[in-house]
Amino acid sequence: MFNKRLLLISCSVVFLLSACVSKSKYVQLESDLARTNEQLAYTNSRLSYTDESKEKCMDSLADCQGRMKEREGEKTQLSRRMEDLRNDIEKKESIIEEQTRLIRELHATKVKIESSLKEQIEAQEVKIEEIEGKLKVTFVDKILFDTGKVKIGKRGQEALLELADSLRENKNQNIVVEGHTDDVPIGLALMDKYPTNWELSAARAIGVARFLQEKGWLEPERLSVAAYSYYRPVASNDTPEGRRQNRRIEIILVPKK
Repeated sequence: MFNKRLLLISCSVVFLLSACVSKSKYVQLESDLARTNEQLAYTNSRLSYTDESKEKCMDSLADCQGRMKEREGEKTQLSRRMEDLRNDIEKKESIIEEQTRLIRELHATKVKIESSLKEQIEAQEVKIEEIEGKLKVTFVDKILFDTGKVKIGKRGQEALLELADSLRENKNQNIVVEGHTDDVPIGLALMDKYPTNWELSAARAIGVARFLQEKGWLEPERLSVAAYSYYRPVASNDTPEGRRQNRRIEIILVPKK
């Protein structure tokens, strides 16, 4: 509407002027009017282009805002994931630190036992092994008991007291006493009291545990007993040497969890 009014006004002006101006002035005015119309058309086209650009920009802005929301969501998820991973790493580091401490304590205990039972170890009456995070001290054959007996001998008592001294300070280790025998049947003289090797292995393990508590001053809460008769041999029972190795007491040190 504005453009039409402007055009009518322009034509009226031209008409009025044509009546009172010279031909050269009229031509000049026509030329000016043509340029004005061209400028008007150009301005209209730019205005239309600007409106289209504005619409495109608005569409682009909405699209960008949508993408920004998606990125914010992804960022939040990644932050949570990073936090979970950080917590997981801290837990694993804590577990590794605790395991390292237990292994260090177990090794220190091993060094103490090796020093206190050096003579028995050299005589192959006592053996020390580290197995899967545990420490096993094995008393072989007659160092603790005479054949068919459950009373601990003098040399055995001395060795167990030395062992107790090495175990007393570290209260983070439980102590399992295991009784083992060879496959020789119980003699007639003992059969009434110990019908089978089960009873004999159990009585020997209990005797050692009680001695460690009563004479070695170890807390009973740390002690437990297991009996295996001759069903867990470490050597063949077909030879005297093999049977000697199977007649044993194993004391297992297990770190508390």
